[in-house]
Amino acid sequence: MLVTASKRGYVWHRFRDDRHGPEVLAGVFGWDNCTDVLVLADEKGTHAYRAPVAPTSDVFAPTQVHWWYGRSDDAALPGTDKVLRGVTMVWVLRALLTLPDPGEPGGLPSVMPALKGTGVPGDRVPVRIRTWPRH
Repeated sequence: MLVTASKRGYVWHRFRDDRHGPEVLAGVFGWDNCTDVLVLADEKGTHAYRAPVAPTSDVFAPTQVHWWYGRSDDAALPGTDKVLRGVTMVWVLRALLTLPDPGEPGGLPSVMPALKGTGVPGDRVPVRIRTWPRH
């Protein structure tokens, strides 16, 4: 499924919570008026969201989202009273990849406050990624 996301145009970023923390992989796909983000952390911290685009916004630390999906053991999903327990990385990726395009019906729900912890956690220490020339 990660290959499918890459073929669709997701750009991948690697982070660490801190110098000793676990690595986090985040995939980003930009639309004209929003951005889809997949945050792959541990099984409990993996989530995806569609966030509005603004000149001062940080796609890795959104304050508002159009859509969010992930494990929510401690809080209800934005705009609902649903709590999702036991959601796996595969389900999060599936949910993101089956979202309608923003221009399609249901593709751009109303903006709502992002859940606490939405985005890439920690101080986001960047990790260098080397790309190899294609032959």
